[in-house]
Amino acid sequence: MANHRLTCFEVYNFEAYLPSFLREYIHGKLDLLRVWLIENGILADNPKGGAESKRVVAARDAFQSAANDLTSKENQLTEAQRDLEMDYGTDDIFRALKGKCFSTDSGEYEYELCWMDKTSQKSKKGGGHTTMGNYVRIDTEMADEEARVDGKGLGSGPRTVLRYDNGQGCWNGPNRRTDVWLACAEKEEIWRVSESEKCVYRMEVGTPAACEDVQQPAERPKDEL
Repeated sequence: MANHRLTCFEVYNFEAYLPSFLREYIHGKLDLLRVWLIENGILADNPKGGAESKRVVAARDAFQSAANDLTSKENQLTEAQRDLEMDYGTDDIFRALKGKCFSTDSGEYEYELCWMDKTSQKSKKGGGHTTMGNYVRIDTEMADEEARVDGKGLGSGPRTVLRYDNGQGCWNGPNRRTDVWLACAEKEEIWRVSESEKCVYRMEVGTPAACEDVQQPAERPKDEL
């Protein structure tokens, strides 16, 4: 009986009798075989020491990738919905201008208008930009001004006004807002910026987008003899 137990013990520990290089070779081959069996679903992956299995890691990575893709798609959908709800004027005339910015120097500030986005100012003495308003909607108001010699004026009649609200708050005052009055011009240009009341700005801008097409008068039908 003792001899039988000794024989089983010796067989179970047969690798103890192998040279070290041969033991390392066999272990390497067994490890490769185990990985192959796990990757092909033949052998369960039971990692030691609390380490995560490759299947768990792969599953988590796949889930995270899918979650990131879903979040991206939801953001795109939200942005598309917001774009559909945005007021771009008659026949979406201002859509092509969205995000385009231009600026001008006036006094101690540089003023910037970004179509359908925001208005801002920056002091020439340094510092960052101050948001004067974020685009909200388009209105129409009547202008009543005398024509200017340089042609850079609103004139009189109905004019398109872009409302930019909820800008940065003023010191001990409300949030800034800007009314952008548009008039027909050959190029985009900020003509004047004024502060009609505390933190409420009026920006007069020339742009081809405000030009109406000149309609030729209809030809009168000839009287039949």
